[in-house]
Amino acid sequence: MRFPRRSCVLVYTLLSLPAWGANTFPEVSHLLKRASKGDVDAQFRLGLAYEKGRGTTQDFAEAARWYQKAADVGNPGAQVNLGRLYLGGQGVAQDRTIALKWFRRAAAQGKPEAQANLGSMYAYGQGGLSCDYAEAARWFAKAAAQGVPQAETSLAALYLAGLGVPRDPARAARLYLAAANHGNLDAQVVIAWMYENGLGIRQDLKKSLKWNRAAAQQHHPRALNNLGYLYERGLGVPRDIGQAAKFFAQAAELGLAEAQRNLAILEWRKKHPPKDNDAAERLARDEESDKANSNIELLDKSSTAVPGMEGKAVSDDHLI
Repeated sequence: MRFPRRSCVLVYTLLSLPAWGANTFPEVSHLLKRASKGDVDAQFRLGLAYEKGRGTTQDFAEAARWYQKAADVGNPGAQVNLGRLYLGGQGVAQDRTIALKWFRRAAAQGKPEAQANLGSMYAYGQGGLSCDYAEAARWFAKAAAQGVPQAETSLAALYLAGLGVPRDPARAARLYLAAANHGNLDAQVVIAWMYENGLGIRQDLKKSLKWNRAAAQQHHPRALNNLGYLYERGLGVPRDIGQAAKFFAQAAELGLAEAQRNLAILEWRKKHPPKDNDAAERLARDEESDKANSNIELLDKSSTAVPGMEGKAVSDDHLI
């Protein structure tokens, strides 16, 4: 299993938490009156309104201004979100050192989103920090203990790779399962793969199918491709080439190159069936090798080297 050790990498996908619904968002004019009078909670909420464009035009600079006011007097949610804006250069000049400062302040108050972001900065070696997986693991553990699925997924990746912590696939599986139950799609795909292969957890093809389906329902291309593989091979389900083709096609439409290749192979095999059992066995072995390589790629991408991290971090979108 290829896990990078020399370069600092992000160990989890940084996602935002749910924001208020359109019908429940506080009225901006009311918030503005309260915020202008120094109401710290209103300042935080107003910053969130401007950032999300809820009830007003989206304006990252205004969001940063109101977050700054609330952060300066110790509001941890504002500190998390201001740090995230500095990390991505949204509404302010990008400055990872300032982002780190605000994440530290919020993390010191026990804010789990800040702890998760601080862990990622240690894992990535950002803001003037040296890459330190052990310190990343420590902060991820704090956030994971408070149920942040991104931190659970990150910590799982470290345990699976043995980065900063002893390698422990069983513990990794427990963490991935917790994150999967919290709705993290990448964790759902990885735990499905672990169930399929019995890595760190008892092999269970039915549960592998369950978690792939859960992620596929949210249009995760790797999960759709995995479902295609399970149906093609009859693993946990009756073999059904038509269903396999359907799932490969859906993943291919989402741009997954492996699914495009799998779909092409199915079409080719329809036109050129193997002439003998030996040829069929060789083709099966080749496909098994491709599947193993794709799972390594999945772990590299969803667990240890997620592209597109720049400018993204876990946010606090909750009312406090």
